[in-house]
Amino acid sequence: MSSLRRAHLLAFGTAAGLIGAPLLTAFAAAAQSADPADIDTLNAAIALERAGIKAYADAAATGLLSKPVLALAGRFVADHTAHRDALIGAVRSAGFTATDAIAPIATPPLATERDVLAFANTVEMKAASTYLSVIPDLKNRTLAGVAASILGVETTHVALLAEALQTRVYASGFVA
Repeated sequence: MSSLRRAHLLAFGTAAGLIGAPLLTAFAAAAQSADPADIDTLNAAIALERAGIKAYADAAATGLLSKPVLALAGRFVADHTAHRDALIGAVRSAGFTATDAIAPIATPPLATERDVLAFANTVEMKAASTYLSVIPDLKNRTLAGVAASILGVETTHVALLAEALQTRVYASGFVA
């Protein structure tokens, strides 16, 4: 595995402050030796994180959110931004070009704060299920571990939104 240079870590932007250098160092090193299919998966995750950021920006622009919900949305955007920046840094560290794409997510009509919360919950559930589905496919197990770490954050978002909506996230003691 090649050594990491300071430039590789700087490529990770805001993620360094939010995640920490040890995890990012392992992430960057893993990406440098990643299979091209793993890089494709990381690029798909970048597009998904961008979609999450856009969804929250669009929701905030409606003016429907109370201050506490807007603050929570801001924390979620910070998480998605850190994920995006770490993923971009990993792709660049591997010598590839990070995608500029935004995954398509249809925005339903948003007339109330509850509509916005339900939409955000749908976005987070999509993100969580996507990370869950790609973990076994990642050939590099360090990259799989980072994806699992992001999955944990996405499921936390789902749980917090479900609590705000007073809904149940899962029907039994197992997630299918």
